[in-house]
Amino acid sequence: MHHASTYPALRKCDAMAFLCRLLARLLHDHKGNVLAIVGAGLVPLTIMIGSGVDLSRAYMAKSKMQSACDAASLAARRVMKNDSLNDTVRNTGQEFFTFNFPQGQYGAQAFTPVITRPEAGVIRVNASTAIPTAIMRLFGFETLPVAVSCDASLNFVNTDIVLVLDVTASMAQTVDGTPKINALQDAVMALYDELAPIQTQLAAQGLRLRYGIVPYSSTVNVGRLIYGQNPTYMRSDTTATSRKARFTKPVYVQDGKTTTMGWEVSPSLLNNNQCKAYVEASDVNGGGPAPKATTVTKYQGTSSNSGYVQSQNRGWSGAPNSSSCRRWKIVETSTYKTEYEFDSWVYTNANYDVTDFVKPGGTMALAASTAGTVGKAGDYQFQELPILTGKSTNPISWNGCIEERDTVPSIDGGTSLTIPSGAHDLNINLIPNSEETRWRPMVPELIYPRSSGSTSSTSTTGPITGDGEAFFACPSEARRLAVWDRTALNTYITGLQTIGGTYHDIGMIWGARLSSTGGIFGDGCEVFNGMPCNRHIIFMTDGDQTAYCNVYSAYGVERNDMRIRGSSGCTSSSDTNSIVKNLVSRHEQRFRMACNAAKNMNTSVWVIGFDTALNSNLTGCASSPGQADTAANRTALIAKFREIGNQIGALRLTQ
Repeated sequence: MHHASTYPALRKCDAMAFLCRLLARLLHDHKGNVLAIVGAGLVPLTIMIGSGVDLSRAYMAKSKMQSACDAASLAARRVMKNDSLNDTVRNTGQEFFTFNFPQGQYGAQAFTPVITRPEAGVIRVNASTAIPTAIMRLFGFETLPVAVSCDASLNFVNTDIVLVLDVTASMAQTVDGTPKINALQDAVMALYDELAPIQTQLAAQGLRLRYGIVPYSSTVNVGRLIYGQNPTYMRSDTTATSRKARFTKPVYVQDGKTTTMGWEVSPSLLNNNQCKAYVEASDVNGGGPAPKATTVTKYQGTSSNSGYVQSQNRGWSGAPNSSSCRRWKIVETSTYKTEYEFDSWVYTNANYDVTDFVKPGGTMALAASTAGTVGKAGDYQFQELPILTGKSTNPISWNGCIEERDTVPSIDGGTSLTIPSGAHDLNINLIPNSEETRWRPMVPELIYPRSSGSTSSTSTTGPITGDGEAFFACPSEARRLAVWDRTALNTYITGLQTIGGTYHDIGMIWGARLSSTGGIFGDGCEVFNGMPCNRHIIFMTDGDQTAYCNVYSAYGVERNDMRIRGSSGCTSSSDTNSIVKNLVSRHEQRFRMACNAAKNMNTSVWVIGFDTALNSNLTGCASSPGQADTAANRTALIAKFREIGNQIGALRLTQ
């Protein structure tokens, strides 16, 4: 016979007394009551099934409460301003909790969510209750505890987006009947609309979402932005691939005239007719030839009468003889200086003063023609001629496009991403401190490309403004980072013009400059109003990098200025020419350097190829493979811009 003490575990069954007693009796009964034992075995089975049912209800209740907690914390955090926990925040959280988990749901006991602010920017919601059991209450477990906790922070992130947009001539072409530039305009506005709710939410928190825009072709229109930031960032002079007027043809210009006069008496006695003829004799030219002095001798009756006056000219009072004859003689003597007329054009580099030209409303006065003379033989550029000759001028004004600051030709198209020290154009954050580090205005009216090289020549391919071979382009003016409203952005975007060739490097250089937290603008931010800033560049193009020997670009005219290659020989306009291919590869390396510089400044770069495949240079420019993609038509382009907007949305909720 076994004693209860033999089964000490049975003494611990306080919560299940009935079951314990039943089991004890069965254990002490040696009569082999199998039916009773089987019946007793059903009891723990019932407990297991019952606990499963009750625990399932408790789990569903906890899941529902957790969802309500999440909704409450997010809603409360959304309305919290200035990081202050107040009644509005608490009430909002409780309302959302109650809406998603009404009191009494699943039979839950009454409870009140506790809403706190454990740290800056974070809302915490705690809630606990008890759910009544259906089966387990038979065994002494009347309720099951349920507790949830959740944190929410509105990760408000200031967001800067710089759009670097290819506006080259090919963007005027159509895809599926729509001009590509129109599709781009629609896509930009779709991006704006995608982010507009976030822009509103950020503004309500004292934060911001900003856009900067860089339309690019063979240069960028940023000159007025530079000058407006600091006039000393622009050079006061520029050396252009230009022409000079050669004034070497001598001409003699009268520079002085003297007059002497008085009576001249005929050495012979003359009758009246002879005296009259003597007085009215024709003028006599003498001296010369120029530049020697010349004279004109004139005769007349008296100092005040041009004709014969008998009483004064023959036998005048006091005359030595009544037949004496005299006349009034005037001698005009002219002296001369040597000056020079235009002879021919010399095509060479010429330096021009642009101090006033780059000022707001400023102009440059250029000679309207080569008429007139100069005092010293020589070659003169068109800014000098009006000063020297006093002739009429043709004033020109600045279009705002720039030539980049000095660079080096050692960037040879290789794989290095290290920017050489002399490549000031690629030094994104360098503040100008010398002439080499300042920008030049683009002045196409001065440009007359030569067939090759940088030395003087008497031949040219024609003016850049009217030549069928060489050309220039100046895109629409760029815009610095700013908060835009939809109307203003739409007006700007729809005004973009398509012109020029595709120089990706100059576009990315200025995309990085406008996005940067340093440099001449310093518009980008790390933190604004106590919250971090995310910076993005969206680079869109419809083609590969191009480069030309004869284009007036941000780097001058390569065939003459040789700023990229550093040597002559770039004369072809064919993109299959080996020198042109090398020129393209050099620009591509500059593009890669600019992309790398942007990414090293913690700027996220997105690349879109519109109606074109992306080569390795373009895909490699993106911050990740997933941030480089193509769009075949307008619909796809709009979708891509919207997708990017969705991914870089400035407002995020974290739990």
